[in-house]
Amino acid sequence: MPKLDADKLALIRKNIKKQGLDAFILSDYHDVKYLMGSIFNPGEVIMLIHSKGVYLTGRSLYEAPLTADFPEIKVEGCDVDRELRVVQTVRKMKLKKVGFDGLKETYHAGKIYEEAGFLNREKFLTPVRAGKTAAELKIMKDSAKILYKAYRHMLAWLEPGVTEKQAAEELESFMRKNGASGTSFKTIVAFGPNAANPHYITGRTKLKKNMPVLMDYGCVYKDYCSDITRTFWFGDTPSEEFIKIFSIVKAAHDEVVKKARCGQSGAEIDSIARNYIQAAGYGKYFTHRTGHGIGMQIHEDACLSQDNTSMPIKENYCFSVEPGIYIPGRIGVRYEDCFYMTKNGIKQIK
Repeated sequence: MPKLDADKLALIRKNIKKQGLDAFILSDYHDVKYLMGSIFNPGEVIMLIHSKGVYLTGRSLYEAPLTADFPEIKVEGCDVDRELRVVQTVRKMKLKKVGFDGLKETYHAGKIYEEAGFLNREKFLTPVRAGKTAAELKIMKDSAKILYKAYRHMLAWLEPGVTEKQAAEELESFMRKNGASGTSFKTIVAFGPNAANPHYITGRTKLKKNMPVLMDYGCVYKDYCSDITRTFWFGDTPSEEFIKIFSIVKAAHDEVVKKARCGQSGAEIDSIARNYIQAAGYGKYFTHRTGHGIGMQIHEDACLSQDNTSMPIKENYCFSVEPGIYIPGRIGVRYEDCFYMTKNGIKQIK
């Protein structure tokens, strides 16, 4: 039976108070799912979180079952103009300072809220969702376990002649058989020089002996995403170039694991990997950020990038670490795991 997550609700209310608000509006699909689980489709409901309770207005077909399943929520059916219904409810409750996230609302909804005197608080939920609860971390670790098990399976399954597409299908099938509800993004399998494209579209190239393989994949388990990339040599003796580049990428990954600290900005952590690869002479071939935030969405705000100078990576924030080197037409290597921040550094999600 679905239930409202009391711990997450308490965190949201704490942030409402911290920002000097009386209430906050949630309508984003992932934000609503964060509190209530996978019940709705995008755009079906609006929630109003306030100090004394929770109000929800959504499609009329939800009113009866939600009232039964969520007695702590005041549910009101509304099939059109739900934003106006929320404004009316705020007026009835005499709430003075009501916030909404303009980055997550439609232009139409944002105008209605602004005209009602509501306050735009962009990225309001970012610090709440970025810091994972113990329960969330447990699910994310279970999600990651499926990936590492899938990697071992693929090492034994791959053989000359299979295509990238066949390998991706096998990966996805294995993850589902082991508990995943789906993939967290489009699976990437790249053979040989195809791996030099960081976001390669998996094709029909056939695997041959003595060539590199890159697999970037993730799954969704109990609504939480996981992500991993492994690049390895299929065959006998790896080429000298592969050994050299792989060792640099893996060392850059490990430098982040060793040196990242709680409170550093995403840019500071990104520079650990970037400076290492630059010093090794391959800086221009590291063409993307070191990592991205991860949770219910595959890309969340706690990213490790040169642009993220203002958001400190705090305790229990989750993110990937995935440095890479990509030499067009020749070779591409990426090595990725996901981690969470602790008071004493980062720990792998596994």
